Amino acid sequence: MDLLKEIGPILGFVAFGGLAVLAFLTFQQARHLRRLRDWAGRQPERAAAEAEAVAERAGEVTIPTIREEGTGPTRLDRLRGSASVQYEELDRRSPVDPRILTGGLLAVLIGVGVATSGFGLVGDGASDGETDATPVEAGPKVEVAVLNGTAPEVGGVGVEGVAQRASKIVKAVEDPVYKVGAVETAGSFPTSVVMFKDGSKAEAKELAAAVGAALGETGVGLMTDDIRGLAKGADLALVVGQDDQGIE
Repeated sequence: MDLLKEIGPILGFVAFGGLAVLAFLTFQQARHLRRLRDWAGRQPERAAAEAEAVAERAGEVTIPTIREEGTGPTRLDRLRGSASVQYEELDRRSPVDPRILTGGLLAVLIGVGVATSGFGLVGDGASDGETDATPVEAGPKVEVAVLNGTAPEVGGVGVEGVAQRASKIVKAVEDPVYKVGAVETAGSFPTSVVMFKDGSKAEAKELAAAVGAALGETGVGLMTDDIRGLAKGADLALVVGQDDQGIE
């Protein structure tokens, strides 16, 4: 079925070209037949005209004429006459009627347009299911420190790899875009919390809502001095507590 979809447009375009060639040959045959009939039908007139021309040349008398000033042909008349002579010469020499040739070129252009758009021979540069959208430049990223607070007690050792897994959750949030900063150990926290510097409370609430699907309901709070030191300049710090130590 896929093969038929691929070759179907090509066969349609070939059929269109064959019809165009057949129509062209039909018109050309009619043109040649018309010329032959005209030439054969004018044979008596040509003989009479030739005899009359010979007689006129035999008794021709040259009479000088004086053209009055201002009565000659205009520039437009000369241009029209020149164009007419050139067209007649082209029509005489060309094996194809110029009007048919012009119509054929238009038909080919229309056929190419139909084939490329209607038959889908030319793609839009994107595969099925993909769009060729121009990426929109993202705004400033919010830096987030991710801290492991799953230690059972102060001074204890938390669950290994929790901060790294939580950092992937932060990176997966698309809007707003977060930049993961420091990934450290933060001691013992019973529940996960998003801590923020002064002036970043709104961003902290957005991050808590964004990671809620993976960590559940997450609180927010002002960043303490200890967490500020671990965050290393980040505006927000996601501290993963003991309640989320099993995150995947």
